[in-house]
Amino acid sequence: MSEQERGAEPAGERIRIPAGSLQPVLVAVGLSLLLVGLLELWYLSVIGLLIMLAAIYGWIRAAAAEHGDLPSGD
Repeated sequence: MSEQERGAEPAGERIRIPAGSLQPVLVAVGLSLLLVGLLELWYLSVIGLLIMLAAIYGWIRAAAAEHGDLPSGD
């Protein structure tokens, strides 16, 4: 056994996979509406912008909540 292997952390560290999320889809829908609205109807841009901002806000809040649930690195 080499020195590097002797000093390694033991196997079995827990892997954290984030939960599924609808926010990326909503951001894409909002961005699509925003861009279509720029070409066709201005009010679609407003609706798309509102959807996109709300989805980004929710996405950040969900990520922050999941980050708070993680165990400390100590």
